[in-house]
Amino acid sequence: MDGPSKRTARALFTVVLVLAAGAVASSYATAEPNVAQTYGSLDATDGSASPGQTGVAAPSDRPDGAISAAGGDGARLTDTGDGRPDGAASETDGRVLVDPAEHDPENLTVVGTQGFYASDERAELVAFDRSGDVAYYDDSYRVYFDVDPVEGTDYTVEYLASKHLDGEACANVSTERCTYNVFNRVNLTTGEEREVYGEVTPRIYSARWHDIDRINDTHVAVADILRDSVRVVNTTTDETVWEWNATSHFPSEVGGADGDWTHINDVEVLDDGRFMVSVRNMDRVVFVDPGEGVDADWTLGAEDDYDILYEQHNPDYIPPEQGGPAITVADSENGRVLEYQRVDPDTGNTTTAADGEWRRSWGWRDSRIQWPRDADRLPSGNTLVVDTHGDRIAEVAPDGAVNWSVTVGMPYDVERLATGDESAGGSSMRSIRATRGTTDGSGSRSGVGVPLFQPANDAGDAGAVPPAGRITHPDRGPAEAVWAPLKRLAPSIVVNGLLYAAPSWVRFTDLAFGALALLTALSWASVELHWSAYAPVRRARSILRGLRSP
Repeated sequence: MDGPSKRTARALFTVVLVLAAGAVASSYATAEPNVAQTYGSLDATDGSASPGQTGVAAPSDRPDGAISAAGGDGARLTDTGDGRPDGAASETDGRVLVDPAEHDPENLTVVGTQGFYASDERAELVAFDRSGDVAYYDDSYRVYFDVDPVEGTDYTVEYLASKHLDGEACANVSTERCTYNVFNRVNLTTGEEREVYGEVTPRIYSARWHDIDRINDTHVAVADILRDSVRVVNTTTDETVWEWNATSHFPSEVGGADGDWTHINDVEVLDDGRFMVSVRNMDRVVFVDPGEGVDADWTLGAEDDYDILYEQHNPDYIPPEQGGPAITVADSENGRVLEYQRVDPDTGNTTTAADGEWRRSWGWRDSRIQWPRDADRLPSGNTLVVDTHGDRIAEVAPDGAVNWSVTVGMPYDVERLATGDESAGGSSMRSIRATRGTTDGSGSRSGVGVPLFQPANDAGDAGAVPPAGRITHPDRGPAEAVWAPLKRLAPSIVVNGLLYAAPSWVRFTDLAFGALALLTALSWASVELHWSAYAPVRRARSILRGLRSP
């Protein structure tokens, strides 16, 4: 190659490198700060209760003066629905507390986050109002997972959190490092808090519980990720009174590796007594009858069928009286939120019969969403979505429009106060369609034989809903046309693994531009080596010619 051609090639390489580096630098410079950076505690300690020495927190080890939840001693946290008692402060112990004079519960969205490991940014339990302002903040624990409103209260929630321990604190479980999983109840207006249940598990990763669901005043269901099981625990005696283990249903050949075989990440106690369980590494949601085991006819998902579910999180059940049976679920590795409706395979009508089947009835994604992990149907018909690697909470209308969103780092679970546990008042999309109609005027459909993607509603009827089976994918400009298809081409598990370990400001676009910069740099280096006197291919050919010469 002659001199001018080399200069042109070098100029092109330089332009691509500068543009890619500039895009990443711009992302860093313009990133919204993580909530933890603004409100986070500067104290390096956990600030939470110490675990007991037996692997289960004994009553004497729980915080001094803590007020018990209902059950046990019969006392409650003092949330009667009237808000904070007279004279209570808006901040205490480094927390930001809800002022009920300024915030109605139905306008508060509570989020549990995981924090960032590479940059060591803390996790938080945080509540946002409709303007996106922080109404409550606490970062006492290293990781927050599940959060649920407490029935009969306005501003009280129960949440699941973890802190990491080492040394003597792990002696009872015979490991150098361990996890303390704790289920707490807190009044967001007063800061009153008590531990409902706590337990030490003998490692950190794949040992932190992700979900607990309350059964009654004294018993809870634990999604035990370490034991590959669902357990019912009596919180007054710390005894496990019932347990279902995944080994009774799944063969050992399926699922994940040893140490994280099932990754059971969610349990929901249904009104009929069954347990709906998310078995992430099997890509399935199963229904467990305590007397019979798994009801195979009701299982959502199948082995190696990633088009149905791919390492899902936080399925929520919509009962028949609200247009179900239906399930809203974060289809995490597919980067989308879905709803499935249980129908008669012949008629398409809703059914609870054993010969029913699950059909996709609604879905949503946009160019920003990356690794969603929660999707709750609100009474309004909107869906509250956790976009973990998009660092946001989004409220999505049935037609796919984002009606409200807030940026928060690495969110895991979300609840809108005053809507019940897992937004229990939400209806199925079939029920919503029956009331509002569909964007193509066809009415309710079964979800068979329709296109996979559906643009956001542009017909002017704000209440209309895309037909069943379609995934709403709002067309918001050139960025959507580029990034959404690129995301589907990229290996999601690799991308999500990189984002999980990356600093909080890194997004999918930064990985893409970083990969472009790396590929350009390697290509440039290869070309320069080819041009040089030490060009390996040319030198190899010369050596071969020499060997062939007599």
